[in-house]
Amino acid sequence: MHKNLILALIGIVSSFSLIAQRDSTINMESQFEGELRLFLRDANKLSTTPLIKEQVVEMTEIRYSTLPTRKTFTIEPKPILAAKINVEEKLPRLYRGYIRAGVGTYGTFPVDLYYTDGRSKKGTFGVHYHFLRSAGLTQNDQDSIPDSFSDNRLELWGKKFFKKTSLDAAFDWERNVTHWFSFDNETYRGNDVILDSLRQRVNTFTGKIGFGTFQRDSSEYNYRSDLVVRGTSDLYTGRETNVDWSATVSKLMNSELINGELGVNYNNFQFNGPNLGKFGVPLQDEGEVRNRQSDNAVIRFIPTVNTVKGNLRAKVGLGIFLEARSDNPFHAYPMVEASYNLLDGLLVPYAGLRGSTEPTTYLSLYRENPFITTFPDLKNRNNKLEAYGGVGGAISKSVSFSAGVNYFDWVNFAYFVADSLFTSDSSQAVLRSVGNKFTVVYDDLQAWNVHGELAINKGGQWNVNLRGDYFRYTVGDEARPWHQPGLKFTASGQYNLKEKLMIGLDVFYIGARWAKSFAPIEGQEMQADGSYHLRLNGFTDVNLKVNYRYNKRISAWVQFNNALGLRYQRWGTYEVQRFLGTMGFSYAF
Repeated sequence: MHKNLILALIGIVSSFSLIAQRDSTINMESQFEGELRLFLRDANKLSTTPLIKEQVVEMTEIRYSTLPTRKTFTIEPKPILAAKINVEEKLPRLYRGYIRAGVGTYGTFPVDLYYTDGRSKKGTFGVHYHFLRSAGLTQNDQDSIPDSFSDNRLELWGKKFFKKTSLDAAFDWERNVTHWFSFDNETYRGNDVILDSLRQRVNTFTGKIGFGTFQRDSSEYNYRSDLVVRGTSDLYTGRETNVDWSATVSKLMNSELINGELGVNYNNFQFNGPNLGKFGVPLQDEGEVRNRQSDNAVIRFIPTVNTVKGNLRAKVGLGIFLEARSDNPFHAYPMVEASYNLLDGLLVPYAGLRGSTEPTTYLSLYRENPFITTFPDLKNRNNKLEAYGGVGGAISKSVSFSAGVNYFDWVNFAYFVADSLFTSDSSQAVLRSVGNKFTVVYDDLQAWNVHGELAINKGGQWNVNLRGDYFRYTVGDEARPWHQPGLKFTASGQYNLKEKLMIGLDVFYIGARWAKSFAPIEGQEMQADGSYHLRLNGFTDVNLKVNYRYNKRISAWVQFNNALGLRYQRWGTYEVQRFLGTMGFSYAF
């Protein structure tokens, strides 16, 4: 052991000596003194079954990083448009006028022409002309009785707005040509009926002027005055002049609107005919046929008060009417109306009472029934009472409904009854009636009406309206309510296919009615008063219209009236056209 230590020391010293000899010579002496103790350590022996120990080496995670570089942008400046704010939506293009014309069966020619000035805050004006002509219907009786008709109507209107007032005026001209064609040509031949005496032509000229104020201040009064003058004439020296004037004043006080109306209606009718009896039947005294005239005037005063209290709307007033020629000239009618909004409009019950005195004129009777005689008796209709009540509302935003009950009590209700006055004197052609003219008979009438209506509106795509009415009548001296139906039903609908194809359908049903005639009716027995009663069957009328819109200006249409071709009578012995088809075009400008 000592030997080894000594050799090691000698080696170390020698190495230093060698190194030192490279640079310089160093002489050095070392002496070590001490006791050296030697000992043996335990030997480590391997086990008979060696164990393998796994050593996990953790790899250093390698990360790559890139130096950020600046992106190059290309700047392209663009102009900034001026800001535009649409406070209101743009109004659609307004066409000022249109023309609609066509042609159809039985030589039918419809024409409509309309023109207006457009939108203006200063005023407006316009014109509308309507023309309809038809050669008549085929009776299949191989006769030459004329049954053509034509309607002409021209309307002109204008309105001017001032600061707080407005002035409006209008002029209408109407010309209607009809024929009394309903009689048996096998029975009446030769000189019995002069064909020229079957033609009727009625001309009407009407002028209107009105002036009104629209004060916005609730402390001010608003006024309105209207004057309408009408003149009507026919081929048989008949002349009728009607003047209607009305003035209203209104004022808003708190939540009540107070309104008052004063009006006068004057009517003068001149005709050539016989003296009329109590029931409107001419007294057949040839010596009494001469020029006659009748005057009539009705004065009305109607004050009302309208109020709104929350969901309640009410109107209370009184109608005072005065007849110039009547055994009972003074009439007073209550005027009460009320409605209440429930469930935010889902249900709106309503009720009311009202009445009025309504003048009966020659023109109003002709428009209702163009086959009347040229000398009808004229009496004012007294609407003694109209009571009504019901409920309306909306099931959804597209479905609404209404149902209710009405009660009417009329005095001097006008019935149309076929006349039989006939004379062989050709100079008295105005009296010639073989059951093809209607005279007017007045009687009392009370009626109950139960009605219901349903409307479905699916925006501009399609909509449907349905209504049904049931009537029950009570008459005075007459045996039945002549020409009044017990049941009415109407249905109408429209379908819009992508604003290109529009289809419209109307269906009407009128229930059975009774007609009265003083001319003999085959198969019917004569009654005690010398008249004949005939039951008219109910009828259904279907109208179909199809319109194809080529663009916003041009469209083509086809229309079918009485599309089912059914044969029925609206007035006793007068049949309607069984089928009428027309087609044409429309152009907007």
